Amino acid sequence: MIGRAAALAILAALAALAWFGPVELYLGALAAGRDEIAAKQAVLQRYRALAAAPAQAAPDESGLLFPAIPDAQALAVLQETVKSAAAAARVEVRGLQVLPPDGAPGAMRIGIRISAAGDVAGLGRLLYAVEAARPVLYPDNLHVQARGAALEFQLDISGFKAGTS
Repeated sequence: MIGRAAALAILAALAALAWFGPVELYLGALAAGRDEIAAKQAVLQRYRALAAAPAQAAPDESGLLFPAIPDAQALAVLQETVKSAAAAARVEVRGLQVLPPDGAPGAMRIGIRISAAGDVAGLGRLLYAVEAARPVLYPDNLHVQARGAALEFQLDISGFKAGTS
């Protein structure tokens, strides 16, 4: 009688393992698919918002330069723009350094140097985001080192603001 109960318990345990193993795998596959669909829906919403935005006939100077704000605020805007672009590109920013301003008559260059890590695709997405940003940003002095499957890189990013404050 005890042997029969033990055999039934073992059989029930094996049946439970057989049931929950494939079911758990199936539920995991559903969750991965749901996450992928959510990510693609977010991209679709971004594209729809860009398509619905009114197109500018000609770029004006206000979209090219930082607004007439103090240098510290312009640097803060530049830093936040780069941090947001890096987060969207799935690049880890490890360090950020403010570069000295460089004045020219009518315009002042402000810039930062970032040290970051990511993969090749992330670096490409970051460079694209920087080049497509408004106000216009200029990537410069890119240094890349391979560390296994990841890349470590350093990049200077500059923008211009009107005036020489």
